[in-house]
Amino acid sequence: MCCAVAVLAAASWLARDVRAVSNRGAFVVLGSSSVNGSFGRLIVSDFKRLGYRVSRHGFPSAGLSRPDFLDLRQVLDRLPLDGGTAGVLLYVGGNDAQSLWSDASGRGTWIRWQDARWSSTYEARASDLIRSLCERHVQHVIVLAPADVVRARLQARLDRIRPALRRAAHATSCGHFVSTAGDAGRFEVGGVSLRTGDGIHMTPAGAKRVWKRVRERVLGYMTDSVAQLN
Repeated sequence: MCCAVAVLAAASWLARDVRAVSNRGAFVVLGSSSVNGSFGRLIVSDFKRLGYRVSRHGFPSAGLSRPDFLDLRQVLDRLPLDGGTAGVLLYVGGNDAQSLWSDASGRGTWIRWQDARWSSTYEARASDLIRSLCERHVQHVIVLAPADVVRARLQARLDRIRPALRRAAHATSCGHFVSTAGDAGRFEVGGVSLRTGDGIHMTPAGAKRVWKRVRERVLGYMTDSVAQLN
């Protein structure tokens, strides 16, 4: 009798555990070409293993500066996102160190990188994007900052983009910002390169290093979603 009770208890625990994994909800990874590379594949694989239904959407040269080239707001508007979406991870910013096009129409104007309005305009655009997802009841929007790059000029420009993304995320009800910094000046470890030949994209080793650095914090933001869905 006791064995039967133990078996039933174990079966009940297993059922709850399986249900917990299967109910973790949808998770969307969206951003620039790095999402299609080693970095994006690593994130997708990890979240799938944790039981999320993951979709990945990576676009060459994607960002927030050039909606005339690719409007990420329109891309997100076409995705079926709602309260069942546990999280959206946005990897943007690396392509944004350039003049801003003011809107997605052909009637926009340029705001040059040197223009004093650049930072506030970029920040407002990022906030609007994140807020639009909050309004669709996405539980968490995680803005992952662009990773360190080899070229000093672009690295210096990221120092303007990253704080703007942080402020934008913190100004919303569901946005979170996660820094990826930590590789600058150390792009080779044990003779293995952390960046590809262009000095921007992550090698498999570089992707693992960055994801290991930020993984705990990213998953920490998702804990509330798991609790709500189970």
